[in-house]
Amino acid sequence: MGRISNIDPWHRSRGTVADETEVMRIADRISHDLGTLWEARPPLMDYTLTGQLAAPHVSASLAYTLTRTFRTFFANYHASRIHLHRVAYKHLPLSPQTLKSIANIRNTAHDMVQLQAVALDPCREMLPVNMLWPLLMWGCEEDDPDERVWITTQIKTMETVATNANITAQVLSEVQTRQDALRQRVDVRTIMHEIFDSCFAIV
Repeated sequence: MGRISNIDPWHRSRGTVADETEVMRIADRISHDLGTLWEARPPLMDYTLTGQLAAPHVSASLAYTLTRTFRTFFANYHASRIHLHRVAYKHLPLSPQTLKSIANIRNTAHDMVQLQAVALDPCREMLPVNMLWPLLMWGCEEDDPDERVWITTQIKTMETVATNANITAQVLSEVQTRQDALRQRVDVRTIMHEIFDSCFAIV
C-alpha cells in the first residue's frame, strides 16, 4: 500500500508524459510483486477461501478463526489491486484483473457475513475492522445501488471498534456521488480534505 501511495499525486509529480510513463513502469513492478506475493500464499489459504477447512480436520472454532483471517487477507490483497488501478490508471477503464479483484472482495465480504451468522459469532453483526479498506476500495468502484447500501451498512457497523468508520462511510458516499456526476474517478484523499480538512488512515 505504501508503494502505491508513493506514486499518487500527493507524493510525486503527475500529469506529464514523462511522469505518467514512469508511474506506469513503477505500477507494473508493483503488480508483478503482488503476483509474486499471491503465489507465495500458504496452501491452507485456498481451503479457507473455498470454505473447505472444517471438522474433523480442525476444530470448528479454529476453522472459523483461520477462515475469517485468511479471507480478510485475501480481501486486502485485492484492495491493493484496486488501489493500484485508481492511482496509476485513474483515467483508464478497469482491467480484467481489477474487475476480478472487485468481484473477489464482493463475494468474500458476503461470504464472511454469512459465515458469521452460521457460526453464531458474538461479533456476527460486524466484519473484521481490517475489512474497512477493502470495503472502501470496492465501494469506490461499485455501481449497483443495493451493493452500495450493503457496503455502507457494513462500514457503519464497525463504529464500535473503528472510530473512523462513520467518517469513512461519509467519504465513500461523497466519492460515489461525485464520480456518478463527473463520470470519472475521484481521489479519496481529496474528498477527505474537502470534507474534514484532514486525511486519516484506514486499516
